[in-house]
Amino acid sequence: MRTSRTAFTAAAALTLSTLLTSCTGGGEAYVPPVPDASQSTVEPPPQEPLTAPEADLGEKGVLAEGPRRGPWKGATTTNLPKGELRITVHCLSQSKPTDLTVTVDNGGFDVRCSNLHQTIIMNGWGATSAGKFRLTVATEETVRWYISARVSPR
Repeated sequence: MRTSRTAFTAAAALTLSTLLTSCTGGGEAYVPPVPDASQSTVEPPPQEPLTAPEADLGEKGVLAEGPRRGPWKGATTTNLPKGELRITVHCLSQSKPTDLTVTVDNGGFDVRCSNLHQTIIMNGWGATSAGKFRLTVATEETVRWYISARVSPR
């Protein structure tokens, strides 16, 4: 009985050794790689500079704001002439890509601000009549932006 127990133990040990060797590809034990704890020497790409929107020839500027960071309660412009209202936003996020929401009177639009390159959006708001309008900006503090509103004659 002792001989069969010894033979069984030896066979089990040999089988276990064979399984471990075949899983690791040799007689060496598998040791998972340890990540490097040192600081990365790779620098993130530089951000482009943020620039102000420029008016096209023949347009009348009715609002220009910036550079600013984060939300802005807005302004009411009372000298709005007749024509097509055009709103241009330049923005840049300092962290991850972030949304910026422009609200004009009862409508608005969203701009996705990049964290690498300046985002430039021009939105034609449609025909306006002489009067006033209110504009606001909602975004996170990590977003820098410029905004301009201009009227083109019809």
